[in-house]
Amino acid sequence: TNSEHPRTNQIMMLVYVFSALLAAMLCSLSDAAGKKGDDVQWQATRVNETVTAEVLLDILVKNYDASGDLQGTLRIALFGETVPMTVLNFYSICNGVKRPSGELKYAGTNCHRISRDLNFQCGDTTTGDGTGGISMYGDTFNDESFQIGISEKGTVAMANRGPNTNGSQFFVSFRSWQFLDDLHVGFGQVVGKESLDFLDKLAEIEVENDSVTPKKKVKIVSCAAKDTKKYKIQRRAALSDDKF
Repeated sequence: TNSEHPRTNQIMMLVYVFSALLAAMLCSLSDAAGKKGDDVQWQATRVNETVTAEVLLDILVKNYDASGDLQGTLRIALFGETVPMTVLNFYSICNGVKRPSGELKYAGTNCHRISRDLNFQCGDTTTGDGTGGISMYGDTFNDESFQIGISEKGTVAMANRGPNTNGSQFFVSFRSWQFLDDLHVGFGQVVGKESLDFLDKLAEIEVENDSVTPKKKVKIVSCAAKDTKKYKIQRRAALSDDKF
C-alpha cells in the first residue's frame, strides 16, 4: 500500500498543474473578452449634440428611373455649439454669401460624386466638377473639431483635400464610417424618416466605371437655412486616434 503513495502523489501533482494551467487560460480569455466588451461598449457610447439650426436641401436627380426624375428634400440639423465656424460656413452658403466675384451659394450646383457604400458629395461652388469650391472665409479654413464623428447614417461633414483645407464641398454619409472620424469635420445630421428614405434612394444612383461619378445629373435645386429652437440629438461618439 505504501508503494502506491508516490504514484498517487504524482497524479495529484499533475492534476494540480493541469488545473492551474486551465484556470490561467480561462482567466486570460475572460480578460480578453472583457477588454473587447469594453471596446464595443466604448464605441457604442452615445452623446447628446445640440442642434442650433436646420437646413432644407432640395435635390433633383434627372432621369432617375423609368418613371422619370426624382426630387426630394434632405432636412439637416446643424450642431452650431460644437462646430460654430463650420456650421456658419455651411449655413451662410446655403442662404447665399456676397463675394467680390459674385454670390457664393449651393443652389444650382451639382452633386458630383457618389460612392454607393460610403457617401455622396456636393458643394463645388466654383467649377461644379469637384475640383473647386471656396469657403465664406476665403479659399479654405482650418479643421475646427472632430467631435462630430461619421458615426451615423446621414452624417453631414466637410469634404477636403487634406488637413485644414475646408472650402464649400461637403458630403452626406450613407452609413456609419468611423475610420473617417479624424479626417473630416462633421457638423450636421440628416433627420426625419422622409429625408432618410430619400437618402437611401440617392445611394442607389448608378455610377460610371470610375465608381464615383453619377450616371445621372444630380443637382441642388434650392437650399435654405434657418435658426431653430435648440434641441438635442443623440449620436454615437466619435472614435479617437488611440482606437485605431
